[in-house]
Amino acid sequence: MNILKAILLTALLLGLEVLISLGVYEFIEPKVTDSLNDDSLIHYFGITDRIPTVIAYFIVFYLSYRTIFNFNKGIEKVKSIKPKFILYLILIAIGLQFFDRPLFDFSKIYDHLSGVELKPLEFSESSNLSIIYRGISVLIIAPIFEELFFRKFLFGEVLKKHSLTVSILVSSICFSLIHLPSYRNLLPTFIFGIIACLIYNKTRNIFYTIILHFLGNLSWLLLVSYGKSYYEWSYGLNYNIIYWLLFIFGIGVSYIGIKKITLANKGS
Repeated sequence: MNILKAILLTALLLGLEVLISLGVYEFIEPKVTDSLNDDSLIHYFGITDRIPTVIAYFIVFYLSYRTIFNFNKGIEKVKSIKPKFILYLILIAIGLQFFDRPLFDFSKIYDHLSGVELKPLEFSESSNLSIIYRGISVLIIAPIFEELFFRKFLFGEVLKKHSLTVSILVSSICFSLIHLPSYRNLLPTFIFGIIACLIYNKTRNIFYTIILHFLGNLSWLLLVSYGKSYYEWSYGLNYNIIYWLLFIFGIGVSYIGIKKITLANKGS
């Protein structure tokens, strides 16, 4: 696959998701939302916010790569998962939480260095229903569909015509772009994409990157839902030496996990 096609497929995926969402917003939402109570509204938005994503992926899979997943081979890949690799993936997921923190805090760090007074920490509480639907999105839909498309398909197909470096960059850039308009998430997802490509390239087992994606999103979900104390503590560090030592710690832990997996599959 050439680079232009990879970009166009990503644009198609984004476009389909937006169009389907607009269709729901224009034709369905006005007819039903006025008659729903608070809990029913959470169910409605929880479902309709995720259906466009699933439909968009299925359409792109059908149009571009109908045999992306072979059930029998999938069973074999699951059986071949090495338990020690799960430990390495956990290390990477933990390390990324510390490594990503400055990337998400970039604007705040800039303001701090510029002498701008920081605003008080804002932590929004979520209902249990909202957390459940968010969990469906980030723990099931995202790890499975995004890894199948951006790693197994896009990265794998681009690699057939281009170098490993180019293929990783194309896949990771496309992966980061689907997280717009959350600009704060662009660099963390780009870096995650590189790590996932490296792991998939060495193991040729998409389940490892799906598990890593799940673990990374799980730690994020737990923190944004129940981690008020953690964020208050982290925010209270005021970007001092401890804050940056944790950043370095995150790099080190992630590097160890990646190195363990890639070296174990050297030559595979």
